[in-house]
Amino acid sequence: MLEKIEFYNCPDGSINVKPFGRPMFVYEQNCRKITEEMLILIRDLYPAAFTALSELYSKSERNREYFEFRIVHRFIRCNFGEYDALSYDINQVGEFNFEDVRCPMRGECLFEGVICKPSLQTELSPRESEVAALLADGLSPIEIGDELQISVLTVRNHIQHIKARLHLKNTAQIISRFKTKD
Repeated sequence: MLEKIEFYNCPDGSINVKPFGRPMFVYEQNCRKITEEMLILIRDLYPAAFTALSELYSKSERNREYFEFRIVHRFIRCNFGEYDALSYDINQVGEFNFEDVRCPMRGECLFEGVICKPSLQTELSPRESEVAALLADGLSPIEIGDELQISVLTVRNHIQHIKARLHLKNTAQIISRFKTKD
């Protein structure tokens, strides 16, 4: 899971990545772990941004890795580009902290509010609702995975998405919110 990461834009258009406790490096096409994890978060939590970015870079989609890299690269440049030592762009629980990125197109960009500072999709998917209900019933992530016939990693991803969508800090808040009164 991505956590405690600071991104910042360079004048040449590249992006530097500074993970907590590790050296800075340049985000490039071979950074597959970042690309894959960010792509899932963008797709699931910011579907309008994902759709717009997919359409914007559709000419590259025959080269899947490059296509995915371009989507994530643009999303980062538009939302996390300023160096900020006070808070992480992706915090310790994997939440995004968007920044006001200096952009020459600010106020004129067709993608402002879509790609730049996108709206969070706050409605839970049917599967996320199932996971939340099973958590509230007292099942562990392993038991939920067995019940729904999905991996524990997938269950944990659903839990992270539930927390992000509903602005919850921990699993106990999910349980409290979805616990049915007997």
